[in-house]
Amino acid sequence: MKLTVHLAREDVENFSELIRPVYIDSLGLEPLDPAESLGFAAQAYIQRDKPTQPKWLGFLSPHFDVSNIWNASTSFILLIKACERIFAITFGMSGYSALDQTRLESGFGLRVCANSVDEADLVTVDTRNLDTVTRQQRTHLSAGSRITDFSIPLEQDWVRRMQGKADKLSFATSLSGADSLQVNVSASLADMPEILAELLERYQATDYKKGFRFLDHFQPMSKQSVVAPRLEGLLRERVMERHTEKISLATPQIIDDEQVNHFEVSARYKVAELDEVTLSSVYKFLDEFYEGGDPLGDTRIVPVSDSGQAAGKKRSLRDWIVCEIEDSGKTYVFSLGEWYEVAGDYVESVNSAIARIPDLTDELHLDEWDPKEKEGEYNDRMAGSRDWALLDKDNYYIGGPSQKIEICDLLTKDLYMICVKQQTSSATLSHLFSQGSVSAELYKGEGEYKARIYQDASEHWGESIEEPPEGPVIVYAIANDRPGLLADNLFFFSKISLLSNARIIQRLGLGVAVARIPMPEGSLRRKKRKPRSKSSA
Repeated sequence: MKLTVHLAREDVENFSELIRPVYIDSLGLEPLDPAESLGFAAQAYIQRDKPTQPKWLGFLSPHFDVSNIWNASTSFILLIKACERIFAITFGMSGYSALDQTRLESGFGLRVCANSVDEADLVTVDTRNLDTVTRQQRTHLSAGSRITDFSIPLEQDWVRRMQGKADKLSFATSLSGADSLQVNVSASLADMPEILAELLERYQATDYKKGFRFLDHFQPMSKQSVVAPRLEGLLRERVMERHTEKISLATPQIIDDEQVNHFEVSARYKVAELDEVTLSSVYKFLDEFYEGGDPLGDTRIVPVSDSGQAAGKKRSLRDWIVCEIEDSGKTYVFSLGEWYEVAGDYVESVNSAIARIPDLTDELHLDEWDPKEKEGEYNDRMAGSRDWALLDKDNYYIGGPSQKIEICDLLTKDLYMICVKQQTSSATLSHLFSQGSVSAELYKGEGEYKARIYQDASEHWGESIEEPPEGPVIVYAIANDRPGLLADNLFFFSKISLLSNARIIQRLGLGVAVARIPMPEGSLRRKKRKPRSKSSA
């Protein structure tokens, strides 16, 4: 039998604390007593969902007799106390939704897996980078392998879920987990207290530090942390003022797009359908329908299938938000409804590696960027004043008109390939860093690409330009309005992205450097959003 197991936080003492009241008061969740004593402390709940008609009937009904088609499902929750901790075992979609997720241990299933699986027998790994440009992926290998075989950039991606062969559990041979744990057991319900006790022991173990030490890069913060209320206030302020810097939305679960017809976003009985969930679409919903003071908790989003049924779990806006905040000299990340403090030694190692990337700010002495100038205008001005080759928008085509790459923006005579961007968001910088590493890969792997660069250089300066002894240098020229070293002013997750791409360039044998383009102080700071007038509600 496959079980989905959740662990309640230590401060949860009673079964009733785990159940959301609305499910009992309004949504038909009923307590259910066992037919005979189980011999241990437990409480069960059942929800018999009302039959609903699929959403696609409206499209088909004018032409086919589909009037008597209905969808229905039933959910079940079993709460058990073992070793003075409360566990929840859920069946059906609403089983999880009825639990108060704020009272569950985050990362319970992942930690059990990391402490229990054979390090050489992982099968599936789900990852999510914590940058505001969020990438999620599930990597599945056909045979059990080590984490290094998954080609995951562990310095950049957060491992959210593992699946593999267990070698330290007496009752299961394989398991998977993220926040909850999925495990196949052949035991009976009477054996659950012993099974749960063993899972708790595995959760509290530290075996994971041998092969999965990277799991400590991001430490989940306790709900009782004295810092958490301040971080919550800063996050709420960003949403209320509709900030877009260092904040974005990402689906909190990997869902099958083919099963999703649309998304429903709701708050205080107001509901809207969205084709896709973006920060701008949710901000628009809040502008039109929401007047409360807690949009993070009041707003909920659920993927909906064409049958009208939920195609995934209904989650609060909190669970969708990804945000990075620096406070009191520490870096915090908000993801999947949880706050994470980035480990100090990890921050230190990243900063140390970034500091070793040459900074050519003084050598290049790039002109100040007028905030009124567009990027193309700045590049054109710099090319003219320095007699540099302008390659901005002069794309190199790979195989067809839709496959193109910009070699760089500016090219110096000594083969500095300068890529230019303003530091407006981590999304912009991620694109910049990727542009540089892709250009380096093509330089080393495509003869025509390399020849094109030297052809452009020779035509511009009217003489043959030879390859430098140590090769070209990819220079990331970043414009910002903050005084000081560029490395000190980059967003932390932009530093991780820079480091990852810089290592690619260095492994290819090319040089990599950064340079700051000065801008007037305060010119990139976002103005506060004006309060919405009553008349526009």
